[in-house]
Amino acid sequence: MVATQVVPLFEAHLKSEDDAMGSKISKQVSFLAQETVIAPVGAKCSVGTAVVVGLNMTLGTGPLTLPFAFAQAGLILGSVFLGFCCLLAYITATFIIETLMLENADRFEQAEEEWFVRSEALHDGADGMGLKELMRQRRPDKVYKIRERIEMGEMGRRVFPWIFHRLLYMCIFLHIFGCLCVYSVALVAAVESFLPEETADRGVVVLGLAAVLLPLSLVNVQKLRELQFLIMILRALAILALIGGGCYVAATSEAGGEAVGESSTPEGEVEADGDVWMWGRIPLANPARLPCLYSNTVLAFMVHHALPGYVAPLDRSSDAPKAVAVSYIVAYAILLVLAGTALWAFGVDVPPLYNLAFSQLPQVVNKLLRGYPLSLIAVYPVIAISLRNNLMNFLGVPPPAGDGKVMLKDFLASAVASLPPLCVAYVTSDVQVIVKVFAGYFGLSLMLFWPCVLLKVA
Repeated sequence: MVATQVVPLFEAHLKSEDDAMGSKISKQVSFLAQETVIAPVGAKCSVGTAVVVGLNMTLGTGPLTLPFAFAQAGLILGSVFLGFCCLLAYITATFIIETLMLENADRFEQAEEEWFVRSEALHDGADGMGLKELMRQRRPDKVYKIRERIEMGEMGRRVFPWIFHRLLYMCIFLHIFGCLCVYSVALVAAVESFLPEETADRGVVVLGLAAVLLPLSLVNVQKLRELQFLIMILRALAILALIGGGCYVAATSEAGGEAVGESSTPEGEVEADGDVWMWGRIPLANPARLPCLYSNTVLAFMVHHALPGYVAPLDRSSDAPKAVAVSYIVAYAILLVLAGTALWAFGVDVPPLYNLAFSQLPQVVNKLLRGYPLSLIAVYPVIAISLRNNLMNFLGVPPPAGDGKVMLKDFLASAVASLPPLCVAYVTSDVQVIVKVFAGYFGLSLMLFWPCVLLKVA
């Protein structure tokens, strides 16, 4: 009876000693790995903060441009395609997160090898492979902890041959530049809408925005936490106003016996006009206009290039997929409701920038909706920071310090990343052309092709 009690106690004692040894060694190796980090993640953030940043990015231009794309492709086709792209984007976003963890684990393993070389444990007869296996069993959080913010381009540099990682950088630069151009055009148009026509000088507006956006682009994403929450609250109010405005226009036009988007199809009946399926004045499906929808959808859900910036600082690295999933699901639901009310109100006559469709509403509400693109002030620095970090990695320049200290190299890189898109906004206002070129081609490759290849070779 006594022997049967002693054996489990002895095994438990051995297990506790193994746990203590594994925990001690993993802490030492983790500290050694932290010392070799090139781009530290900086201050930590919660899952809620990451979700808010993700929502600010996915709802940046989506509420402005997707209603027009739905009017072109149809409500049913648009809903299915938007959900399909959302699912694909989430899957490939987890590929980026997994690659980020694997490359951080590789740094841990390098530190692990260095620790065993330095220590005398192996000389005393300890089993090195056994200790490594013990650490992975007892403390996997230490092995796969994200210690370094590795941008997507830097991931490619570490695992790809010379030509392929430069192709990846080219796609990243062109897509991010296109996103910033879209944001710049929307911001300039929003500011000009508040100014009297006789005093609205586009050059002055561009300079004013540059004075605001450049300082915000000098810091790390964590430093923008308060701004992200403030803008998210204002964005939520504006989206509610867009949805409510669409319902109001639809209800008043029906009550008055007229519709903004007239159709010969009787209300309640589905009719095909060539390749276009209509239900009353609401387009249901038009496959010929699918390219317009796909480029706008990619622009909404392609946040992969910025993922390391806002998931690396999470308190627990394992929460990264959850943060991305929540932001995608909420964004999909909001965009679907917004597009549905837009088609109900305007049919096929939704303007390219949906916030400009409410001139018949009270002036206060109209001004609020016209000012919706100003919420991009919270997204613009996040994307500019991603472009800056990738540019510095490409040139071999050390990234900004994690303590927030700004050096001349950081200022110049931030200026190169954030100012040229404002110059583009000075000379053009055609959002859809920019979206088709930069999001439709380069963004699609970053959302579907490159994450798969990165995870395969990581």
